[in-house]
Amino acid sequence: METISFEGVEFKRIRTCAYSNLYYNPELALAVCVSEAEYIPIESFKAIFLAVTDLMKNHRIAHFIFDKRNLRTFHQPSMEWYFAVWKPAVKLYGLTNHFKILPALDWFEKAVQAGKYEIFKKYNKNIIDGISIRYVASVEEVVRELGGTSGDKE
Repeated sequence: METISFEGVEFKRIRTCAYSNLYYNPELALAVCVSEAEYIPIESFKAIFLAVTDLMKNHRIAHFIFDKRNLRTFHQPSMEWYFAVWKPAVKLYGLTNHFKILPALDWFEKAVQAGKYEIFKKYNKNIIDGISIRYVASVEEVVRELGGTSGDKE
């Protein structure tokens, strides 16, 4: 399996597809999904997130980062499934800390806010009760916050 390093901390690639990759570090109990394309078809989107759910059956994941920086298309049905179905399901396994890295596109952030508004209107905001969702600038920021920095600063 291929590995990737953030702040000197190794993450093993658990799942790969044409649109995204899933990485995991057991010491930090951190999984990272990195979008690798401008658009992720909904079936591939669900598959990569269901891989997180499968991973949780045998490994502790308390923190999850969704790195969306490569996305250029906002897809509301995918976001609705992610918020209303997947997040409440993985909360039952103990995954309650979610971090998101958005593309540097003003309109994308506005689309996310509008999408969340529609989801909360349809399902109620309590679907994410007990789940922390934070927007961050990088994977490295979260690794440092979780104490995973190797101390090898450049």
